[in-house]
Amino acid sequence: MIGRLLGSVTPWLLAVLIGLSVFQHQYMQRVAAERDRAEMQAEHANDRAEILRRHQQFQRRQIQTLNDALAERDRALTIIADDIRASTAALERLGETDAEAREWLDDDLPVGIADWVRELQTPRGVGSVPSADSAGVSNQ
Repeated sequence: MIGRLLGSVTPWLLAVLIGLSVFQHQYMQRVAAERDRAEMQAEHANDRAEILRRHQQFQRRQIQTLNDALAERDRALTIIADDIRASTAALERLGETDAEAREWLDDDLPVGIADWVRELQTPRGVGSVPSADSAGVSNQ
């Protein structure tokens, strides 16, 4: 009876074992494929993160360069403003202390000088230099 039972169960047991083996093989292939896909996605994300990190470093260097240039410009503008204040104060003191200079400042200015002074008072672009013929007076 046991022999007959084992004889009839063995093909079924063998079929179940083959089925389980096939299922396990397919499952393992699917898991391996998902693992490979996840590894590729992680590698892609790491590559993208590296690119973004390099770009961020580049932008930081650019910002630092701009900050340095602006700081240098501010220093130059401060020096220029200090020079202008010192020159203005010196001219005011000269007008207050020197009678001849005060008299000259009170007199009407020649046309060329008045135009030249007005021209100096108008704002110009950075680095512009008044030309020699813009004063209206020749060197002869």
